[in-house]
Amino acid sequence: FAPTQPVPELPVERAEAPAPAPAATHAAVERTLSTTTAPTYRPFAFWSDHGGRDFIKPVLQLSSLVVGYFPSSDTNDALTARVSTLAMTRFGLEGELFGWISFRSVFERNLGFSLARNGPVGTGVWEGTASLSPRENYVQLRFGDLRVTGGIFPDPASIDYFSYNVLDALGADPYVRDSLLLTGFNQGQGVMVRYTAGGFGAGLSFTGGNPLTSSLSFGFGGDLSSAGTLYTAPYRQLSNGVPGSDIQMMVVTPSVMYENDLFGVKLGLQYYLVDVNVTNDQDVSANGFNARLTSEVKLLDNHLRLFLSGSFRRNQQLVVTDVSKRGDTFEAFAVGGGADVAVGDFGFGAQFYHHHSEFSDTSNATNQYLNVGATWWLEPPFLSVGLRWARSMTETEPNDPALKASDSLILSMRLLL
Repeated sequence: FAPTQPVPELPVERAEAPAPAPAATHAAVERTLSTTTAPTYRPFAFWSDHGGRDFIKPVLQLSSLVVGYFPSSDTNDALTARVSTLAMTRFGLEGELFGWISFRSVFERNLGFSLARNGPVGTGVWEGTASLSPRENYVQLRFGDLRVTGGIFPDPASIDYFSYNVLDALGADPYVRDSLLLTGFNQGQGVMVRYTAGGFGAGLSFTGGNPLTSSLSFGFGGDLSSAGTLYTAPYRQLSNGVPGSDIQMMVVTPSVMYENDLFGVKLGLQYYLVDVNVTNDQDVSANGFNARLTSEVKLLDNHLRLFLSGSFRRNQQLVVTDVSKRGDTFEAFAVGGGADVAVGDFGFGAQFYHHHSEFSDTSNATNQYLNVGATWWLEPPFLSVGLRWARSMTETEPNDPALKASDSLILSMRLLL
């Protein structure tokens, strides 16, 4: 017989899932800078086979920001304060195949934030036009402890240990991006061979072609021709969207790394071979190197991180009016460091960089970048909101800089899948 009164449901205790350890959220943020040495990320796979060994999944890194920008200049009246709403997205696919092949193909809708061009202006408009660029597009082959990577990728040994709480714009804003580039962050196309055994790794990467094939052209100092630097000259020689083909840059980077649960260290030497005009045998080469070291210490079960980085660069400069002659040698050094604290779903961190360049006996420049940020993980390690104060400071001799200083207050929401 059916009961005449409904049977009351007994209360069921539902245990809440434990919050991810700081290492899990740190790993998710690290993937915004590099993935070539990280385990392939498996959640949200839409296809899998062979018991989950082979899979393909979407990649989505999305950041929405409200940015207040306040510049200071003694020479440029066109710089003005503004408040802008910015958004950037990285989207694509990654996965593993056949047990020894991994791949990642990710494109980026650019942020549109430049200190020299009046701050955060954005690149998209309402009908959907946007500035897109390839971020990571590589295939990686694994042969035991040996990995061979080819395509567009960041060299992991070229990335300084950094505060996770200031990467709310995925490292693409100038306060973070420029400080990384000046120390030798290598985001470009090439090939890389790496051997790993436990926490130890040794690698060799190679990039060749037009200087715009790699972000390493950004830090190479001085003018090489009347068209400008190794970074700006190809932009000024665009033809049908293709940069000037006369400049050739090759960079070879041997590196070693060691990481465990307590500390990490990376050491690399980037050696440049530059021909400013491959069609002219009268010019001389402009070679150089950048030696870099970065380290971190993890304390209190990864709830406290301390990190320190340094680099020294030297490269040849050419006489602009006669590229068959070399000018003064360019030298630069950079030092940076900071700390991160993780308390439950909250994180706090700060990062500071000092970069000094010597173009000649009478010409030099000093750039400093300060970032202080806080993060609240609403759904760790996927969704977070953040608040950051960022400041840039520049001094130049013999002339005053176009931008003396700038401050930004950045409110962000970030999704990492």
